[in-house]
Amino acid sequence: MKLKFRLTLLFVMLVNICFYAQGTTAVTGVVSSKSDNTPLPGVTIRVLNTTRGVQTDFDGIYSIKVSLGEVLEFSYLGYATKTIMVANQKTINVVLEESASQLDEIVVIGYGTQKKSHLTGAISKVTNDDLDQIAVSRVDDALIGQVSGVNIQATDGEAGAAPTITIRGVGSMAGDSTPLIVVDGVIVDSSFLGSLNMNNVESFEILKDAASAAVFGPKGSNGIIMITMKSGISGKTRINYSTFTGVKTPRKSSAYGFTTQGWADKQTDLGLTLSPYTQAQLQIGTDRSWQDVFFEQGTITNHALSIRGGDDKTKFTVSLNYSNDEGVLIVDNYKKLGVRLKIDSEISDRFKIGANFSPSFTDRRRFSENIHNVARHQPWLPIYHTVESLQYVDPNGAYASMQVGDYARQDHFTIFDLDGDGQIDDILTNIGNSNNANPYARIIERNRSDKKFQLFGSLYAQYKVTDDLNFKTSIAGSYSDTKRIDYMGTQARESVTDAYMQEISQKENYIIFDNFFNYDKSFGKHDVGFTAGTSLESRNYFYSGFKGTGYTNDVVQQITNATAISEFDGFEWQKRYVAFISRVNYAFNDKYLASLSLTRAGSSIFGSETKYGNFPAASVGWNIAKEEFLSNSNTVTNLKLRVSYGITGNDRLNTGSTDADAQGSEPTLSTGNILVDYYPHLALLGAANSSYSVDGSIQAGFSPVNIANPELKWERLVEINPGLDFGLFNNKISGSLDWYRRTSDQLLLNNPISATTGFTGALVNLGEVRNEGWELEIRTKNVSTEKFKWSSSIIATTNKNTLVNFADSDGQITSLDPSRPAEWINLEGQPISLFYGYVVDKELSFDDRNRPWRHVGAEAGLVYVKDLNGDGVLDGEDKTVLGNPYPEFIWSFTNDFKIGDFSFSFMFQGSHGAEVRNIADHYLFSNNNNRTVLSTAPNQEFLVDKYFTNSIVQDASYIALRNVNIGYNFSQEVLDNLGISGLNIYATGQNLMYLTAANYTGWNPEALDKTSPTQYGYQRGGSPIYSTISLGLNLDF
Repeated sequence: MKLKFRLTLLFVMLVNICFYAQGTTAVTGVVSSKSDNTPLPGVTIRVLNTTRGVQTDFDGIYSIKVSLGEVLEFSYLGYATKTIMVANQKTINVVLEESASQLDEIVVIGYGTQKKSHLTGAISKVTNDDLDQIAVSRVDDALIGQVSGVNIQATDGEAGAAPTITIRGVGSMAGDSTPLIVVDGVIVDSSFLGSLNMNNVESFEILKDAASAAVFGPKGSNGIIMITMKSGISGKTRINYSTFTGVKTPRKSSAYGFTTQGWADKQTDLGLTLSPYTQAQLQIGTDRSWQDVFFEQGTITNHALSIRGGDDKTKFTVSLNYSNDEGVLIVDNYKKLGVRLKIDSEISDRFKIGANFSPSFTDRRRFSENIHNVARHQPWLPIYHTVESLQYVDPNGAYASMQVGDYARQDHFTIFDLDGDGQIDDILTNIGNSNNANPYARIIERNRSDKKFQLFGSLYAQYKVTDDLNFKTSIAGSYSDTKRIDYMGTQARESVTDAYMQEISQKENYIIFDNFFNYDKSFGKHDVGFTAGTSLESRNYFYSGFKGTGYTNDVVQQITNATAISEFDGFEWQKRYVAFISRVNYAFNDKYLASLSLTRAGSSIFGSETKYGNFPAASVGWNIAKEEFLSNSNTVTNLKLRVSYGITGNDRLNTGSTDADAQGSEPTLSTGNILVDYYPHLALLGAANSSYSVDGSIQAGFSPVNIANPELKWERLVEINPGLDFGLFNNKISGSLDWYRRTSDQLLLNNPISATTGFTGALVNLGEVRNEGWELEIRTKNVSTEKFKWSSSIIATTNKNTLVNFADSDGQITSLDPSRPAEWINLEGQPISLFYGYVVDKELSFDDRNRPWRHVGAEAGLVYVKDLNGDGVLDGEDKTVLGNPYPEFIWSFTNDFKIGDFSFSFMFQGSHGAEVRNIADHYLFSNNNNRTVLSTAPNQEFLVDKYFTNSIVQDASYIALRNVNIGYNFSQEVLDNLGISGLNIYATGQNLMYLTAANYTGWNPEALDKTSPTQYGYQRGGSPIYSTISLGLNLDF
């Protein structure tokens, strides 16, 4: 009986399996967009009422096994969901229609998400369609020209160097003005952008107005860049490999490219006899500009491999990336190796967990000097002595021991054949403009390197309390360990005794513990969202540094080889933060929108009575296009009016922070004591220089090192932002227009106080700065057919910066470089950081200069200036404002074309209105060595050094062809033959055209030393801007 039962059961099972097999078929197809017929990658295809599902690949292709009568559901963000019943089809191609102008797109906001149609703040989203094809080593470099209101400048062009990013101007006199960076919900330092790989980035959301950023309280005052990384996908595991290799070419300065022969030709053209200095310099036999030595072509290479996969319950992504950026300055090099792991898993219908883990390692060899300091040397100076050059070194002089292969210096050369008798015995000294060491040796024999390990990651758990209420807890963190080495070799300077080694270790860990409830409910015509939670943060810093001297050779370049430790320092400090965050979003009938938020935050930076601050925000919106009077309009597809108001704060003070990664970086309000800088509200004592006489003997003691201010509080930012979002002709024309006024007050100032206190200033909350301007984004779909597509975008930004209140420091005049004390002034009612000085009247005549032809390319260091008040006396009353370093207008114009399987795009980008104080002119034109005049020169009382005048204040405007891209996607037939699912090859170019203002003489108008906001716009040459041409491919398996 049992055997019969078992046989019968087996027979039934076999029959069912056969019937199932006969009713199961593989359905394939392509999912595309109705608006432009482009394939849609990442569309979710699910068999209704089952757990089976897949996603489309890079070319919108899918394949899934289904049974007859089952229903396939096609869903994609921003598109209407579509269902299709399976009959006998083997191929089902699906066209999805954009839902209500794509307004249902989900946008990442602080501690949550929101429908784009319900946004009431100024938030721009940039998706990574082809940004990963731009050959840059940092992801933030690729954002140039992509978003209005965001100014990205290549202020330091070295390999791997961070650009300077500001959103809606500079709003702090002492604090950090860079935006907050959030990667997958993890707040990280901006240095982490150098460790990310663009292939792993899905999108950027830029929160520009205070209402959008207020939930981040004191951290959101400068805007927020939120980066969403790619997640795993369900269905077939996808493997992607991408790579590019590019060649970088530096932009040279025609003004600084002088040669000895060119200098001689100039004298000949004027009908002059060659100066003996020029004759001597020509005889040495070397003739080239030093920019030709220090600037060179470099290559940039990137490799990235990613694996993404999973099922309906668990999704994962694993990626590995490597890049090598050689830079365009000799020895400049940046290498990066990164790994990324991310997993998300639904344990049940209500419980979800996830984790991501992203370690990276970077190795940076740096150009070891400011470029002006080495490029200023004369073009006739050889790098190494040769048999020919040693003829001009006095065999009986101080440098008689010089041999072939030794580094040459300008003061080595003192004998020449000036009388034409064939004998090199005529003495001529001081033919050079510098007695410093050989400029090439200053770079090659010095090793400045940074090795940095960084890690960021997070763990989260999310529980669905009800269908509308979720609770999410997460712990996230970042860790950074940096070792900086500066080894000055024994041949790098004038004497072996100048050799030293400095070794610095910096470590930082940052832990964030967030707990949030999110409630989203739709009922009838009402949509309600509520967010509430807490955020706890802990930052811990460690610093130690040593400087060793007494090196006699370069064989062992270690601190242990030093014969003496001349400097040492070490300390730890910490910062704590807590925030209580709440936000309510409401929409009625998708027409009338409102959002309210309140954040109460506390920071350990401030005094006991002022640790906490309240940061409220409110915004409203009106979807006018939803009204009946526009519902049947063929013209207006989307029209939303919005207004936001918010208050944010800033506790990221710059009192002691020095960006060691940036050229010329200096702390803004630093006292020289790092602990005072980070605990400015406390009364601290120090032992340095604090000895006392007690009963005739000297005793060690303590003395105050600061004036404490327990009332120090948050810097505050108040902003109002009306805006308009629009879409016309079925979104063939879309965009936004914003006006903003951002007022930053309670700014920290080092206000002057009586010298009887033993101090010259005290830190107080007094300053106020206002930024206001317009932002415009227009995006058009000009042509959209199956074989040809053309779209364009125009982005424009204006900003006006005004110093509203500077307290007792109003009118304060400061200088930065004691050797070249050019001046800045900060005046209420004007932009901050104004260049200040005399106005040039005319140049000093050649006839009135002493030895004008001595140095190649030399210009007089003195210039006649105007007597502005006409009193016949040159004094401080004749100084005036000479300009300011902030651009007034920034724009970009982009066009994208798709012609069959080919794609082509280009972007022009420009900046106008900014000026720069190019102190490099002072060095490259030998101003310092050409400051003596003949007694015949008239009106010498009106001669001043050029660095005090507008002679070196230059227009920093530029227009650049930022990006050009041409690509080709291989057809499906080719892919099938190759056994792969996607292949794209492309060529790109950056800065292939770069036009500067007529009076700009330098290498890079964007380059600036990282100085304080009150002394901004200082350029000591800076790393050159460069063009890049690259080839790459993107391969999907």
